[in-house]
Amino acid sequence: MMRRIGLVALVCCGFVALLYGQRLVRLDGEGAGRSYGGGLPRLSPNGQVVLTDIRSAITDKPHPAMWTVRDRWWYLKRDGGLTRDPREAIWGYARDVSYDGSVVLGNELYGNPRDPSLRPFRWRRGVGIEYLPFPPGTYRAVGLKVSWDGEWVAGAAAFWRGGYEERWAVRWSPTGQTELIDLMGRVQDFSASGREILDACNYFQSAFWRAGWGTRCSLPFSNFGGLSGDGRVAIGVGVHPEWSGLARWFPDEDRYEPVPANMRFSPFKHRVSFDGRVMLLGGSEYDRDWNFVRDLVLFWEEGRGWSDLNEIYPQFFRDRPARFGYGLSGDGRYILLGAEGLGDVILDRFGIQGDVDGDDCVDDADLLMVLFRFGRRYGPEDVNVDGIVDEQDLLMVLSRFGECVR
Repeated sequence: MMRRIGLVALVCCGFVALLYGQRLVRLDGEGAGRSYGGGLPRLSPNGQVVLTDIRSAITDKPHPAMWTVRDRWWYLKRDGGLTRDPREAIWGYARDVSYDGSVVLGNELYGNPRDPSLRPFRWRRGVGIEYLPFPPGTYRAVGLKVSWDGEWVAGAAAFWRGGYEERWAVRWSPTGQTELIDLMGRVQDFSASGREILDACNYFQSAFWRAGWGTRCSLPFSNFGGLSGDGRVAIGVGVHPEWSGLARWFPDEDRYEPVPANMRFSPFKHRVSFDGRVMLLGGSEYDRDWNFVRDLVLFWEEGRGWSDLNEIYPQFFRDRPARFGYGLSGDGRYILLGAEGLGDVILDRFGIQGDVDGDDCVDDADLLMVLFRFGRRYGPEDVNVDGIVDEQDLLMVLSRFGECVR
């Protein structure tokens, strides 16, 4: 009897190690049916859901769809359900997804198929679709980003002024009320709480906006495209009187910190963890004469600097290099990538479940981190990635206590 129990425990431990160890998960097309591809994929902050829009060969239209490792692809229905039949699905584009994938932000197409109209919506699983109203005085609006709890939405709205179209940022409240914000309406990123927006003051300066606080413009000719979940750190390219290049911007202090990559690199995708200590950039490398060399994914950790993701994980990308970085989970654990010969993949980069601080050992420091974050939401202390730091996370750390990567 004891042998059987021991064998079952060994099998279970092995399964857990496979499930949460350093691994690569490939996204296949199961559930999507025949299609012509789709838009850029987006990763939920908990790293468990991928969102995109798929152009079905059956309807010849784009439809928002979500993927999980267990259920694969499903199209979104207007009533809050999921379907494998694109004819029952919402017609439109996916924009963003909440922490756990239960809320999806998108823009629905309707009317004449040759010249359709567009309206922003918030979809809730099991509830249905909710249309977001245009702000008063505007004639067009799009939703671009959603807060981690799915309650707040940031986007852009357009109106006519003096014969010219003007575009501002807009924020929708949980009840659908609108707030126009005097920014350019780019909405590069949105904080987890929905209180901070990263946008642009003008064509040459990025903008940081916080509810009840106001707007701060970046240094001239600087472009910041990613914002940490806690709204404290922005990542991008800074032009400082003493230096220029990749940098972190701390808007509260109006402070800039260069993070050089030792190469000519132009980013077009910026992803930042909740606390700003992990960053992912997708972009292009250039030579000294600014001739294109290759598409590249750079990964940065505080205290370690930038690295080519292919060099960090040669066991996965030596012969099939990662070229596009699409998403980073809030705790920095999961990375959504596009790799040659693999398509879209999710990299789970944590070697041991329960190693909260990432030092390759489960020890007192990890236990203390979970205890001090007990009852809070999100962050690396949420070991089982269920949205809250609780006794389950504590038990997981205790069950792996003393283990180290060898």
